[in-house]
Amino acid sequence: MKATKLILLSLVLVAFAVSNGLAAEKYVKKVDNFIILVDRSGSMDEKYVGTKDKKIVLAKSILERMNAMIPELGYNGGLSLASYAKPIQGLEPYAAASYGASLDKVPTLLGSNPTPLGDGLKALEPVLQGASGRNAVIIVSDGQENDGSPALKIAAAMAEKYNICFHTISFADTVNGNQKLLDDITALKSCGVGVSAAQLADDAALKQFVKDVFYDEAAVDPCALDDDGDGVGNCVDKCPDTIKGLAVDSNGCPIPDVVRLMVNFDFDKYNVKPEYHQVLADFAAYMKKQQSFTVVEIAGHTDSVGSDAYNLKLSDRRAKSVRDYLVKNFGLDEKLFSSKGYGESKPIATNDTEAGRAQNRRIEAELKGVYKKK
Repeated sequence: MKATKLILLSLVLVAFAVSNGLAAEKYVKKVDNFIILVDRSGSMDEKYVGTKDKKIVLAKSILERMNAMIPELGYNGGLSLASYAKPIQGLEPYAAASYGASLDKVPTLLGSNPTPLGDGLKALEPVLQGASGRNAVIIVSDGQENDGSPALKIAAAMAEKYNICFHTISFADTVNGNQKLLDDITALKSCGVGVSAAQLADDAALKQFVKDVFYDEAAVDPCALDDDGDGVGNCVDKCPDTIKGLAVDSNGCPIPDVVRLMVNFDFDKYNVKPEYHQVLADFAAYMKKQQSFTVVEIAGHTDSVGSDAYNLKLSDRRAKSVRDYLVKNFGLDEKLFSSKGYGESKPIATNDTEAGRAQNRRIEAELKGVYKKK
């Protein structure tokens, strides 16, 4: 039965960690050692005001829920009953599963035990003497003194001697409780946190209590975050949604990979000559490998022979001829291309020689893709 309970507790811890994004690197612990001191006096065996449950039963339930919310940041954890008996668990490296096994030993049948809270605090001293660093003691009690033990005076001396922040989970009520004692113990140092058991019925309040006692959120350097995984921190990344696997510059933007295509034509022709078939095949293969690129404009041009109107139509035919060749022979999507004729308006060589005019009878296309990481 106990093994089943431990498995369930571990599953709760995992579910909490996943749903709340708990990760050790996101948190900084506030304390190095903690001890939970559970009041086992006869008054804790009474029903908690406004409920049908005994205080000790509710206390144990709260502690089990709390255990599932404590991130494992390298604490040492202890557990003791406010009695003359030795602790249930001395200071040991904290792990939710093993600490849960210790919590399982907290009795829920208390009878009429007189348990001065001050004596329960004194009993912690042998454990605290061997502790180094920052200490926290979480008192779970209804605040009833029993026999008038000077708990506040004892707690004050221990707070200074052992560097303790006292925190309280109160089961005090208006009938026979002593809330003031618990408040005074909590206030011994500014780091103390006091809450009522009624407040901790809410998971959000319990989670906040755990945070207040155990850890702070670590300061996050925005430059240490890299949401798109391109190796450039968010704080300087000017292209925050880069496709995975692309090479980027120092601003996190894809490095352009420009491929230029040029095909020349015979005089007054617009058919693709065989000598350019391999050039076009290579261009098509490169396009297919790209994950991202600018839509290609195939621009047609002519020499200056002929009228402007005729040359404009001829240049348009040349551009469409190359586009259709790529689509038909290599299965490329025609939506990836636009084609436009510019006639004789954009020469790249002189039209006064045959050699120059041969260079001007052309199409040009430019594919702007991106480099992939090697």
